[in-house]
Amino acid sequence: MGKGGEASIGAKMAAANPASASGKAPAKYTWEEVKKHITPEDAWVVYQNKVYDVSNWHDHPGGAVIFTHAGDDMTDIFAAFHAQGSQAMIKKFFIGDLIPESVTHKDERQLAFEKGYRDLRAKLIMMGMFKSSKLYYAYKCLFNMGMWATACAMVYYSDSIAVHIGSALLMGLFWQQCGWLAHDFLHHQVFKKRKYGDLVGVFWGDLMQGYSMQWWKNKHNGHHAVPNLHNSTAQSQDGDPDIDTMPLLAWSLKQAQSFRELRADGKDSPFVKFMIKWQAFTYFPILLLARLSWLNESFKTAFGLGAASANAALEMKRKGLQYPYLEKMGITLHWAWVIAVSSGFGRFSVPYSLMYFLISTCSCGLFLALVFGLGHNGMA
Repeated sequence: MGKGGEASIGAKMAAANPASASGKAPAKYTWEEVKKHITPEDAWVVYQNKVYDVSNWHDHPGGAVIFTHAGDDMTDIFAAFHAQGSQAMIKKFFIGDLIPESVTHKDERQLAFEKGYRDLRAKLIMMGMFKSSKLYYAYKCLFNMGMWATACAMVYYSDSIAVHIGSALLMGLFWQQCGWLAHDFLHHQVFKKRKYGDLVGVFWGDLMQGYSMQWWKNKHNGHHAVPNLHNSTAQSQDGDPDIDTMPLLAWSLKQAQSFRELRADGKDSPFVKFMIKWQAFTYFPILLLARLSWLNESFKTAFGLGAASANAALEMKRKGLQYPYLEKMGITLHWAWVIAVSSGFGRFSVPYSLMYFLISTCSCGLFLALVFGLGHNGMA
């Protein structure tokens, strides 16, 4: 529990904030003071001009993603991630009020944008635009399983190389489409009860894709919390893990130069220079291998062999897997059916089986890259 949460219990509240405990006006903090508390061990966040101390709050239901906004304003991202009524949970972390006049980094244009965004979101909620169609998701689930069954049947019933290549490409598309389904279920867009979304996410994630549900949630919650933003310091965890791709790819000049601090001479290594210089041409080839990387990270997460980031390592150390047996079982069964299909149900040679697996896996990476390149990672 964070310092603010601990302080709300008994006499600790008085020790942390005597004025508030005695019924006096709460403490006042400047934005400059809030910005000093940016690490998981010392994390302050702002919600609607109120300051909360969530340091070391590893019991946060959403995991370590809360630390992506340490030292920052979480008003809008809190609304996006949480159901109505969740505000009550953070009251125990309250330590004081933000002095609005101290927020000098937002001009009138930014403030007007934030107001417009909040007004638009309120209107969309009133219009019912965030209510999911269960019939649509039932159709999508059945359609995806139809793709999978067709790809498997093409291998089982045919001895044609062309048909097998077509099957591998269809399997790659199936995996790409599974990603969007798992995305919606694990972001709790389909069911109000979050456990239902998690369990369906284990099916589409662990079993059908080989991706650890918890690995994905940690990574992707961080992405949505701070999309396309870099870590502010080497010690903080307030950046988007989806663009933590150095030294292979850089998304800004700042990131391209970020590895200089790791070298004694303060200069880029020859490898970094080469990769950044040619990244416009290596982007798609690198993304061909993305699924292999994610399979590796998922396996390590599910079986406790490592973590993809400092934020994920911290979450695993403090909380562990939410569904440890289901995740291990799902990924084990995933590899069982993938090996069965890739081997032609025992008919193919080892090289031929590897060809099928690599075509399906790399085509999935390409299909994902086409979406990411257009919708997420556009480069000028």
